[in-house]
Amino acid sequence: MNDKNKKGATMWLKPETIQRVDFWMPLNNCRSRSEFVEKALVFYIGYLETRDASTYLCEVLSTLIKGILENNNNRMRSLLLKWCVELNVACHTIAAHFGASEIERCELRAFAAREVKETNGQISFDHALNKQREV
Repeated sequence: MNDKNKKGATMWLKPETIQRVDFWMPLNNCRSRSEFVEKALVFYIGYLETRDASTYLCEVLSTLIKGILENNNNRMRSLLLKWCVELNVACHTIAAHFGASEIERCELRAFAAREVKETNGQISFDHALNKQREV
């Protein structure tokens, strides 16, 4: 912005705030306190207008969060793949020794779905074995 289009404004700041401004000025390529304060005000007003802090988050923080989420997604994919392999092994092992009809398999699938929902997925082999011994 051209200096001719600027108007003066008086501000009263605490000495600690002025020290912080003086410290950050050269790190942000500001030639004066006035330029620094103007940049800070424009930034803060933009935040207030959007009420969306994500627009103003540090790029590094945003990248870090994305990296953490991607790493978590990769671990989850890996765990799900391992779980699917183990489940497939168990299914083939059971199928090789269990000659159930289609109706019995449908009833078993419905029972298993109900049990998973009721226990919120907290099923273990020991639980299933105990349940089968009851029958």
